[in-house]
Amino acid sequence: MPSTLVVVKTVAAAALAALPLLTIWLIHRRASLNARSALGSGLRLNPPRRISGSSMTLVMVDGKEDREHYFFDTEAFYLRRGPMPTAVSLSQITSVTRTSDRIYGRYVWQVCFSKAAGRRCVTFTNNLTLFNRDFLLFLEAVRKANPLATVDRAGLRF
Repeated sequence: MPSTLVVVKTVAAAALAALPLLTIWLIHRRASLNARSALGSGLRLNPPRRISGSSMTLVMVDGKEDREHYFFDTEAFYLRRGPMPTAVSLSQITSVTRTSDRIYGRYVWQVCFSKAAGRRCVTFTNNLTLFNRDFLLFLEAVRKANPLATVDRAGLRF
């Protein structure tokens, strides 16, 4: 039977090992709540904010290879291929879902929206980090602009 001192040392070591994880979870939770309250208070975002990571998709623009980039502001979602971005109103977005695909340990996200030509979907990896919360702001902006849209939750691990 272990002595009381050994049990106390084991519990203390476990508590110290869990402390960094608890700290990261609290920081993530607070940042997520700050994103919601920032949009709820009508905070103006610096337009536009990038929400995509380094794109793996190469496209041809004026005979040159270029990458897709995705941005948003309080009113629109932008797809940029080359010099001119394509704008989609946030209220036209029908879903923002996480796929099961992963690239470099990051999940691929799919944004679907309706336009006059029909439904269109784009996929990308987000640029969410501990210090860059723009993707969380995008998710909250979509929820606010279109309450009927299907919007998955995001986190640092997904």
